[in-house]
Amino acid sequence: MGYEVTMTKAGYELQAKLFAEGGSFPITRVEVGKGVCPAGTNPARLTGLVEPVAPATYTTPRREGCEVSLTVEYRSDLGGGLEEPFQIREFGVFAAGADGVEFLLLYGDLSDYPESVVPQKYGGCVRRYPVKIIIGPDARVELAYPAGAWVIHEELAQAISDHDGDPNAHPYLLGLCAGMDARLTLLELMYATDVSGNPFTVTFETLDGVETAGVWNQRQARIEF
Repeated sequence: MGYEVTMTKAGYELQAKLFAEGGSFPITRVEVGKGVCPAGTNPARLTGLVEPVAPATYTTPRREGCEVSLTVEYRSDLGGGLEEPFQIREFGVFAAGADGVEFLLLYGDLSDYPESVVPQKYGGCVRRYPVKIIIGPDARVELAYPAGAWVIHEELAQAISDHDGDPNAHPYLLGLCAGMDARLTLLELMYATDVSGNPFTVTFETLDGVETAGVWNQRQARIEF
C-alpha cells in the first residue's frame, strides 16, 4: 500500500477525550509484523496488525510545540530472540486510555519498502522508524526515512571495502561455502585419487574420533592455527 504511518480512529477519539477531560495515556507496547493492509481498507480503522510477528520497542516520546516525535525500534534479540527471518511490512504502537483499555494508536505501513530481519545466529539486526505526530489544523503523522546512519560517499566506499576484506564477515555464508568446498574435496578424493590402503576422510563438522592441535571453528567446519 505505501510507506506511511496512520493515526487510528481510536487515537483521534482519545485526543478529543484528553482535550475535553484531561489526563494522559501510556504506550503499552509496540509490535512489528509481515502483513499488508488489505486493499480498500482504511488503516485508520484497524484495531491491530494484519499479521503480527514480534515485539518491538520505542524511544521516549518528545514534544515540541504541537509536534510529538518518537522512534519505533526493532531488534532481533527482543522477545526471547527471533527464530526465523522475515520482512517487516507493518508496525503498530499500542496505548491505553484512562479506563485501562488498550487500543492501536498508530499503524505503520511499510509495504512498499519492507525490510528483512534475521536472527542473532545470522548476525542479528536493528531497524528504526522515526515517527512525527503533528497535532492541530494540519494534523498528520509522518514517517521519516529510516536510515540507521548518514555517511558521505567516501566513507561508504571505505566501509564496503573494509567489510569485503574482513575474513569474518557473513559467517553463515562462509559456513555454507566451507561445507560445499568440503563436499567437493571429498568427491575429488573419491574419484581422482589412487587409493591402495584404508581410506578415511575428516570434514571437521564434528570432532568425534579426531585429535587436533588447533582451534575448531564449528560454524565454518574447519581447524584454525
